[in-house]
Amino acid sequence: MKNKTLYNISVFCGLVPLTGGLFIFFTWWIARAFFAKDLDQFEGYGFLWLFLSFFIATTGLLLLIIFLFRNYPNFRRQTLLGLFLVLVNIPAVYWVLDKQENLNKRAYIRIYNNTNQNDVEITLEGSDFKKNFGTFDDGETLVNYYFPRYVDERRNDSYPIVDTVTVIVKGKFTTQYLTLPPIEKGQCAQLYIDKEFKLIEKMNEFNTE
Repeated sequence: MKNKTLYNISVFCGLVPLTGGLFIFFTWWIARAFFAKDLDQFEGYGFLWLFLSFFIATTGLLLLIIFLFRNYPNFRRQTLLGLFLVLVNIPAVYWVLDKQENLNKRAYIRIYNNTNQNDVEITLEGSDFKKNFGTFDDGETLVNYYFPRYVDERRNDSYPIVDTVTVIVKGKFTTQYLTLPPIEKGQCAQLYIDKEFKLIEKMNEFNTE
């Protein structure tokens, strides 16, 4: 087909930024949502990929325009498909940035059950919210998140309010109240509850440097 190489390259230039960007974002999100691991370097990769994708997608769009002028009557369907694959990167970028901003407002917590007890129920309770993390057995973990409150949400140097946030551990015959350590928004924390029902903080131990 005449100039089909231009079309193939333009489609490639549309798919590479989209798939690469989504891979970086979902890897970063899955690490936080399921393992409470903060892959800080992936945020840097994402911003770098954003700039590279702009040039890649622009190149693909220019090649597709050339292909369009030369072959549109004969390859109308292919041209429209190629145009869609290139332009879909724009709403995808806005969607990823919006989701990332929301995720960065959350504090993710991974709680390890080292209590030697099964059927331990975890509830996180603050002055203005209550969230049940679920029930887990000895040796298991739970991962969840909450939104830390700040003294002044409009100031970047404001500090989180943590003295009213409590972990409620319900066992078979007892209820324990454990106060969370300071956790910033966007941060991931690893917390252990030992057999004496003491909350042990292991910040960043499982995070990637």
